[in-house]
Amino acid sequence: MRYKRGQASTSWQARPLTVLKALLSHGHILAAVLAVPLGVALFEQQWALSLALTVPTVFCLGAAALSTRYGVPKDLRENEAVCTFVAIFLLLSILPVPAFSVLGMGLHDALFEAVSGVTSTGLTVAQGTMEWPFAGHILRGWLQWSGGFAIAVAGVALILGPGAAASTMGHVGIDDRDILTSTRSQARDLLIAYAVMTGIAIGLLVVLLPSWQEGVAVALTAVSTGGFTPRADSLASYSTGAQVVVILICLSASVSLIAYAHLRKRDWRGALEQSEAARYSGLALAGLVAVALVLWLTGQPSLSDMLDAMFNFLSGLSTAGFSSAPINTESGYLALVLLGMVIGGGIGSTAGGVKFDRVITLASMVRVSLLRLRVPPRAVTSLRDRRSKVAADQVISIGAVVFCYAVSALVFWMFFLLSGEPPLSSLFEVISALSTVGLSSGLTGAEMQTHLKYVLMAAMLLGRLEFLALLLALSPGTWIKRS
Repeated sequence: MRYKRGQASTSWQARPLTVLKALLSHGHILAAVLAVPLGVALFEQQWALSLALTVPTVFCLGAAALSTRYGVPKDLRENEAVCTFVAIFLLLSILPVPAFSVLGMGLHDALFEAVSGVTSTGLTVAQGTMEWPFAGHILRGWLQWSGGFAIAVAGVALILGPGAAASTMGHVGIDDRDILTSTRSQARDLLIAYAVMTGIAIGLLVVLLPSWQEGVAVALTAVSTGGFTPRADSLASYSTGAQVVVILICLSASVSLIAYAHLRKRDWRGALEQSEAARYSGLALAGLVAVALVLWLTGQPSLSDMLDAMFNFLSGLSTAGFSSAPINTESGYLALVLLGMVIGGGIGSTAGGVKFDRVITLASMVRVSLLRLRVPPRAVTSLRDRRSKVAADQVISIGAVVFCYAVSALVFWMFFLLSGEPPLSSLFEVISALSTVGLSSGLTGAEMQTHLKYVLMAAMLLGRLEFLALLLALSPGTWIKRS
């Protein structure tokens, strides 16, 4: 106990005024997320939606203007930077609520849709979306695009800058091993790669989907592994070719975006090593074989059923959330989809989940532990990743995230069970929210009990903010010094 108090006595408390100044200085980022759908709404002459987006946009621009008067903090501490990052995310979960209300959603549902959007999850309680104006779909798509990269990856880098803070928060998006020159220049490289990917996705999907508006909306959510589509049946009513292209876009975005920055520099080896693309592709192929085998052993599925199951597995693994057929909780391959959702994509990607890189490290920890039981006591054995020794603080971070994920899943699942919901469907929804996937067994919808919507909102925010960031921001010890 005395040792714990000693550690606490050396910790820095976050300064609310400093966090507020840092938040004001990023008002232009908040405004940019709202300005794009606002521009489309004005072009379409959707005046009510335009007004609902104008007010928060002006508010954010006003915050940015205030920052020029009060200045940007020059001595932002690590915990203050994390709190600023969390505050930006929480604000972006609230500011679009009036716009979703104009689109016909109640307060609780509008908040749910905004949280699902900015966390690039894709779980939805919206109804009649095909009747929405194009600006409504751009609102959801742009929120996911921003949450997938501009806030969750580049935004963290821009707030934290180079140094120890960037290393710690790297497990949210960018870590030390990814740094090319500096955190800021890397963020620009990643943004360029992300923009190019988005342009390619739009170019392909405006041709393959029934209308160019749907092509743009789905492209924005595909590169962000978000999962929103204008249609209630996700991708089921689109052509097979369109479905294949969409899932390939999602898979390409579920590996570290730093790979594309390396490709831009024609560094093929660096792209493969930094992204873990080879091993991730191997996992995807192994999963497809396992799905096919399970379906073959449990029945005689048609080719269509087989393809739908494989698509849904890849959608879960990439945390994209698109589906080509409804999820059947009685299907034999459901466990594989759940496992894929838990694993997710790579660190530095737009995907969610525990992260493939962490799973590799955990597997290496098991291998090293077994090895140490077989070698003499004096033998030197160490945990390595790409021939580099894994630092102790990285192991601690991985253990903390995995522990928080497991405990959160159990607690949120209990909420559903105590509310009388089916066990397997409830577990599927919780894992989908925690991993920011968006696949649903049919339980999530406008008719869901209100308190369970808030449970899923909490799960989506925790999962997207990698647990530790949100817990730090909400912890009293972050703000109040204990005696």
